[in-house]
Amino acid sequence: MKIAYFFHRDAENPSVQSGRPASILAELRNLGVEIEPVFPLKIKPSPRWLAKKILYRLKGRYYRWDREPEYLASFAEEFSTKMSGKNVDVIFSPGSEVVSRLQTDRPVTFCADATFANLVDYYEDFTNVSREYFRQGHRQEAAALARTALAVYPSDWAARSAIDFYGTDPDKVSVIPFGANFGRQNKREQVWRWIEDRPRSCLRLLFVGRHWQRKGGELVVATAQRLIQSGYRVELDVVGCQVPRHHCNLTWIRQHGVLNSGIPAEVYKFSRLFAGAHYVFVPSRAEAYGMIFAEGNAFGLPVVTTATGGIPSIVRDGRNGLLLPLSAPASDYAEAISASFANREQYQQLCRQAFFEFERRLNWGAFCRQYLERVAECCPRSGGNRLARTNS
Repeated sequence: MKIAYFFHRDAENPSVQSGRPASILAELRNLGVEIEPVFPLKIKPSPRWLAKKILYRLKGRYYRWDREPEYLASFAEEFSTKMSGKNVDVIFSPGSEVVSRLQTDRPVTFCADATFANLVDYYEDFTNVSREYFRQGHRQEAAALARTALAVYPSDWAARSAIDFYGTDPDKVSVIPFGANFGRQNKREQVWRWIEDRPRSCLRLLFVGRHWQRKGGELVVATAQRLIQSGYRVELDVVGCQVPRHHCNLTWIRQHGVLNSGIPAEVYKFSRLFAGAHYVFVPSRAEAYGMIFAEGNAFGLPVVTTATGGIPSIVRDGRNGLLLPLSAPASDYAEAISASFANREQYQQLCRQAFFEFERRLNWGAFCRQYLERVAECCPRSGGNRLARTNS
């Protein structure tokens, strides 16, 4: 099977979209799929769109040009130019935007962590959107779903939106969890050793994210303070963002800033933080998916988080982590963590179960095999079924 991998950014760059496009590309190749790369695209924003964005911000509204009809049409034009004289079985994109205007007789497939409807008034930068952008976003999403032979989402939350809000045929919508990027090479033997080596003398919490407020940073600090008041010695490692100044006097918080996946020393440091922690604690206020939860499981780390957005499709309460309601206060999180940590044997079993979830479903090999199986069902002449069986 030959797949045209279509994306507007560099899909081989591991820093793009948390590494998701690069991981899918690498795993498809690993499974024997021939890839026709159609990325990155050479499309520049119009000065008119830039001016429009500024004007809307002055009015207190949010706008971006990623759903502009002219912009979407330019993707299709460049695809046609680059694919002239070439033949593929299937077209795949790690996003819905670029496929909206495609004119091709080949089956079109894409994956995305959310629909436009999921994002509006859920993420902060999709709140107070302009009427123009609101209309453009829904038209783009509906067009992509109407055009596609297969739409893949990592959560029931996103898939239900495609079906219920946009009226998409359920037969061409699939839920396949995304895999872990960081820690994807971890083996059971080393993870078991990390689990055994985690100390009992202190409780180590790992918070990872670029957005302190949206990821629930204040709730993490309040929970840690509750645990300290209960007699625990707590260490909180923060990666990816700056802790607010009013917490700088808390000596048990250790800030590590943004760690670069392209620098071996920083990759090693990040690995040691994962291996030595007891929980990944990111109680997100809004989250389409959350790659960090799969990555925590790849290190045998239970996840402590919130039942919002796409998270419940990753984290199963009591199996690979602790899942609390969005309304849960710090006292509830402290009680859940304390109860989980109190019995060492039960805690270690939770750690092992977390890694089993990574091995079984939260890895890119599992994602790509299931994708190929669905391609075979939706596009019988693609050759996907043979590849999926060969690599199962």
